[in-house]
Amino acid sequence: MKTILVPTDFSENADKALDFALALAHKFNAKLRLIHTYNTSAPAGHLGSINRVIKEDREKEMVAFVKKTKENISFNLDIKGRCRKGYTTELIENEAERIDADLIVMGTLGASNLGKQMMGSTASKVIKNTQFPVLAIPRNTHYTDINNVVVAIDALTMSVLNTLNPMINIAQKSNLNIELVHVSNQQIHTDIDPTIKTYLDDLTVPYHYTKIQSDQIMEPILDFAHEKGNSILCLVSRNRGWFENLFHSSVSQQLALKSDLPLLILQDIDA
Repeated sequence: MKTILVPTDFSENADKALDFALALAHKFNAKLRLIHTYNTSAPAGHLGSINRVIKEDREKEMVAFVKKTKENISFNLDIKGRCRKGYTTELIENEAERIDADLIVMGTLGASNLGKQMMGSTASKVIKNTQFPVLAIPRNTHYTDINNVVVAIDALTMSVLNTLNPMINIAQKSNLNIELVHVSNQQIHTDIDPTIKTYLDDLTVPYHYTKIQSDQIMEPILDFAHEKGNSILCLVSRNRGWFENLFHSSVSQQLALKSDLPLLILQDIDA
């Protein structure tokens, strides 16, 4: 992992996401790039001057924010910030492409004021549309030493493992236990393929594979993650329909954001 992108609106919620990003950047010696987006509206004839004022104001705020962030950490880190005017989700995606980001870390609205506000949130839109891995930090989450990464999968194949590479890198660098959770509404008879088992056995961190039969998807995964404690919840699927049902339905999205667990969303481009 070489470059981490952190969208920020300079809020407390965004700062909590930054805490996670700083910890990861330190472990990987990665570059940290911040982006702040804004939009303006003004009466005809005044937009140009107002745009200049707002642009200068936001850029000054970003310079001060980067300076403060560097002063508040005890290690050297390459941190730079950028301000852009326009549509937030598009600008975040464009910036991730421009800097070749390995990960986007951002805050969510958390468990309060669910409904239209959450469904229209920037994090939700980014997760739905981006091809980059996203680590989403719920509002009520505080940075702690994470011990486990709980990975929700609908199958365990080499294709899925390729998608899991960002998670595996984080787990090995941070010495996290990997908990693979296969949830299905049918009885799961298949054990781990020998080739995949050999691959997992070669990892530098312990892993466990748990099969759960349930008509629900999110509830058993969240229960499992909470039982493990201090976990990142990783959502991934090689089947687009399953992923859509898992994260983008209103019920499961509320459950995910209510969980107060950091969420690592890995997009399977080939799905």
